[in-house]
Amino acid sequence: MNKNVSDAVYLTRHGARIDSDDSEWLKKCNHNRSDDPHLSRSGNIAAQELAKRLKSSQSVNQIKHIISSPYIRCVETANAIAKELNMHIKIEPGIAEVNSSRSPQFLDTEHLQKKFPSIDSSYAPVMTREDLSLEYSDGACANRSASAALKVRTQLTGAILFVGHGASCLGIARAFGHHGYVGYTSLTKFIQHDGKYRLDGLFGDVSHLTDKQAALDSAW
Repeated sequence: MNKNVSDAVYLTRHGARIDSDDSEWLKKCNHNRSDDPHLSRSGNIAAQELAKRLKSSQSVNQIKHIISSPYIRCVETANAIAKELNMHIKIEPGIAEVNSSRSPQFLDTEHLQKKFPSIDSSYAPVMTREDLSLEYSDGACANRSASAALKVRTQLTGAILFVGHGASCLGIARAFGHHGYVGYTSLTKFIQHDGKYRLDGLFGDVSHLTDKQAALDSAW
């Protein structure tokens, strides 16, 4: 059986959100993007733990691209990984959260890069903000994200790490051969077997996390 590891796909979900811990979080921010919460303290810790796992494993020699949703919680998670791996982040609206608004509440890449210099502003996403249609379910988001992830896969060479949301990760996982939600900062790997992607190892692995149960409980 011919396995192609060089084009592996890694999948993770952002860390725990601040709005789960602090109902007053938005009043403490200098913006009014209620759908764009940052990571909680535990979310940041888990993102660091995931980053260290990726650095300590052979994945550091494989991952060539970090593709992140534009929402802050995903970018913060991706940024922790990018720092450990000394890589850049590519912002992809195609794997963003369920789009329930005519004006999605995420920052443009130009504004994100001011806070996160590791963002690669030269990356041309397969979907822009303007391409996003209104969505009313996880299924709609999953379908859009699956399509976007497959387009990204065909356009880039080398292993890819996708950093998404519950619904977008659902679609990305399906695009590469598995069904199910993944938990916060879990790690899933897909590799090609004779030209077809399949799960390699555990789905939604949380062995690198201190708070494994919190991650498992978020897998819905």
